[in-house]
Amino acid sequence: KGLGVSSGVAIGHARLFHVSMVDVGESILLEQNIEPEIDRFKNAVALTRVQIEELGKRVTERGENKALSEVLTMHLLLLEDRMLIDRTIELVRESRFGAEYSLSCALKEVKKRYAGLPDLFRERFKDVEDIGRRIMNNLRGAHTQSLEHLEEESIIIARDLSPTDTASMRKDKVLGFAIEAGGKTSHTAILARALEIPAIVGVHNITKFVQDDDLIILDGQSGQIILEPSEEDLDESYKKQDLYQVRQSRLVEMGKLEPVTVDGHVIDLAANIEFTSEIESINKYGAHGVGLYRTEFLFLNNISIPSEEEQYSHYKEVAEKLYPDPVIIRTLDLGGDKFAHLLDTSDEMNPFLGCRAIRFCLENLEIFKIQLRAILRASSLRNIQIMYPLLSGCSELRAANELLQSLKDELRNDGVAFDENIPIGAMIEVPSAVIMAREMAEDLSFFSIGTNDLIQYTLAVDRGNEKIAHLYQPLHPAVLRMIANVVDVGREFSIPVDVCGEMASDPVCALMLMALGIERFSMAPHGIPTIKEIVRLTQMDRLREFGKELLKVSTVQESQLLVKQYISCLFSNNLDLLENLNESTALAYN
Repeated sequence: KGLGVSSGVAIGHARLFHVSMVDVGESILLEQNIEPEIDRFKNAVALTRVQIEELGKRVTERGENKALSEVLTMHLLLLEDRMLIDRTIELVRESRFGAEYSLSCALKEVKKRYAGLPDLFRERFKDVEDIGRRIMNNLRGAHTQSLEHLEEESIIIARDLSPTDTASMRKDKVLGFAIEAGGKTSHTAILARALEIPAIVGVHNITKFVQDDDLIILDGQSGQIILEPSEEDLDESYKKQDLYQVRQSRLVEMGKLEPVTVDGHVIDLAANIEFTSEIESINKYGAHGVGLYRTEFLFLNNISIPSEEEQYSHYKEVAEKLYPDPVIIRTLDLGGDKFAHLLDTSDEMNPFLGCRAIRFCLENLEIFKIQLRAILRASSLRNIQIMYPLLSGCSELRAANELLQSLKDELRNDGVAFDENIPIGAMIEVPSAVIMAREMAEDLSFFSIGTNDLIQYTLAVDRGNEKIAHLYQPLHPAVLRMIANVVDVGREFSIPVDVCGEMASDPVCALMLMALGIERFSMAPHGIPTIKEIVRLTQMDRLREFGKELLKVSTVQESQLLVKQYISCLFSNNLDLLENLNESTALAYN
């Protein structure tokens, strides 16, 4: 059992894929060998660049999803990364270490910087490590193992897969994959969904239980893997494969329909995006614009801080392609550690509680000004909205709005067009923001609840800590009551309340959020048809009555039991959907 990150059922023979960084010992150079060693390292970096460019060309020729090309483009940028490349050269020159040992030391330093960050960014170390492994192989003259030339249809089993390993997969050969590492937000998971390959991550010790050519069944929805399946298991899984294909076709058609409940309530379903290439998925799955445009990747994927013009062109492109649908742009949700390759910043003991998001922006006003000016300039079509992340109260909100107002004055004086009434929203991610929501509402156009962080901070649970991950409970009564409080404030001030965290795309959680009064959701585009199907089968008036009962429970177990009873009653005539709901993450916790 693991975490399903890309749906579908794969039935086939296993192929173990072993990739690991070779351990290298310390080596000291003679003075006269330092510069030749640096040249040797630079040649290895240059060869790595050529290899990735060639892989990118082959991916393009195969007509694969554009997300693959964007990830490979980011890897090319990492070949100019100061923390990795310049630091390796510095260690060769100053410490007289050999190139291999210098590179391994630089990688350890980068890993230390990423450790303890939210999993979204911690997963990005995989990209750096992937580049490091390729450079190391080229330094040693070793062949880099690839899945590109797989001869037989196989299910890949590995400790981990790098983003370039995933990008090199051929859909006609790789039936699915299961790995011991990874999370939902890793590039490996994102690429699996882009390729529409069934995938499971976080499968403890699977490489010890599976051997080459073992027959296995992999269910990317439930996260379950069956080793040595019986005839009964196979028959059931073949039926599940057929049902999945039928369901996928139905969901694509569902994307074309309106998200309206049985009793006429319209639910707004928007998309979370990171790359401009995801606009294709927005159109495919019927999203209503963008509810969360994560701008961090413009920074993480650059070797320098992106200029106002660079940012403006990105924001403008998304706004134009989706016009007249709304595009909510979240301002930079990073701290110093999260792009230390761009800025010299001090390490923090606890980045979760440190100088991140709006705090970082207000401490680094020039960076914040550049981004806000770019957003304002791109807003001339009047479909862009601004959203501040991780606000803890009124002071930060007012400081950000005062800066925004001063930039409006500048643009107005320069004769630059922008949306004078651009809507401003706040992400509600910490308990203090819930408590201060009424006061903040006076200066806002909307709230957007970031459930990932709100759950984490409310319950004091680090999702990346396996020992306590079971305490991360979306249906915890405290979480439900906080969401209900924000909804009440939204109603009082007549401003909408969105949910843009993972709860929005979990079918059971989406039902519960609707029961609490949420009518606007934002999620990964491929999750929209499933939520739309649930919306169209739901009677809102009846659901709201259930919401009142849900707010009376005092334990997670009580809320889960109540939810199970409700969905069993509501969808008793739709067994296929009911099975999917019962596999919801929200109900998987004990």
